[in-house]
Amino acid sequence: MRIGIDGRALTGRFTGDRTYWLNLTRDHIEASDDGDNEYVVYTRLPMPEGALPPSPRVTVRSIPASNDRIWTLATFPKALRQDHIDVAHTQYSTPLRAPCPVITTVHDISFRLYPEWFPRKHRILLNLSVPVAMRRAARVITDSMSSRRDILRVYRLPIEHVEAIPLAAAPAYRPVARDQARDHVRQRFGLEEPYVVSVGVLQPRKNLPMLVEAFARAVQASAIPHRLVLAGKRGWAYDEIVVQAARLRVSDRLLLTDYIEDAELPFLYSAADMMAFPSLYEGFGLPPLEAMACGAPTVVSDAPAMPEVAGEGALVLPVMDATAWSDAIVVLAESKAERARWSCAGLERSRAFSWATTGALTRRVYAEVAARSHSSSDPTPPPA
Repeated sequence: MRIGIDGRALTGRFTGDRTYWLNLTRDHIEASDDGDNEYVVYTRLPMPEGALPPSPRVTVRSIPASNDRIWTLATFPKALRQDHIDVAHTQYSTPLRAPCPVITTVHDISFRLYPEWFPRKHRILLNLSVPVAMRRAARVITDSMSSRRDILRVYRLPIEHVEAIPLAAAPAYRPVARDQARDHVRQRFGLEEPYVVSVGVLQPRKNLPMLVEAFARAVQASAIPHRLVLAGKRGWAYDEIVVQAARLRVSDRLLLTDYIEDAELPFLYSAADMMAFPSLYEGFGLPPLEAMACGAPTVVSDAPAMPEVAGEGALVLPVMDATAWSDAIVVLAESKAERARWSCAGLERSRAFSWATTGALTRRVYAEVAARSHSSSDPTPPPA
């Protein structure tokens, strides 16, 4: 097959969409079971050098357009036709007309389920475009069974139209020796104290004011010397976190790092006494899995799709129960044995996920969609 990839996320901001595209495309390129496929990665802007490993089976085409809308509606379909693409893969969008079947990945539909978490402009745009894209697509891929159930329930798509394919931590997420990791975060972030870390964009969905409250209670209940490290770019309404920390008098214990390069995260996870992820909703939730793969004791909320991803590898707590979260912080901060227990459990759970599996399941969808397209386009044989 010739497979077209809408690679615009590879040239954009460092977000979850980019992480997904980068790891999936790299696996397509490197997979030993994928020798017959060819890939064309389409971008609107030039691809950063070294973003993808070189391969004779991959072509990167930068096809400029005045804006993303024109690119999706006209520029991209024209390129698919010129390159004789069999199947195209996008995220959250599909062209109005395409010369081949288009598969789209929709990581979650939080914009529909929880509109209050989104700025008005983003909410309107997503609600107008994504449902249409899912109905137009030959198949929808999402990250978890939880997200698949939400999509099927809300949009009433045929069951066979939506496929759940789990994500994974990238190979770089592995334990770093404790002393080495501590030295690194001391030099990079000035962190001398032990700490609790949470990773992700600072936005309402991540439920970080509740985590600040739980941390403040833990500090008041015990003599733990820990700091709370929130690693992620500052998103919409992030200032609520700062206000909460000031109100509860833990501002001096709070560190906002802003965006951190992926290469830094294994050190940050490996040196942490725990990773806390109290998100209100996720389509999958990569940061906890990345933390578990690095050996960090991990605590997650019981909101979708956290229990599905965490399994027995993390402590799962009620999403809004600040007392339960405070108690967990104290136990993990004070007990080396508990940290070791959850570190081992997380490492074991993380091994159940791999980008090789994600890539293989995605290629299976490509093959099924292409086969169905070729079958439907074959002329009907004449009657005997």
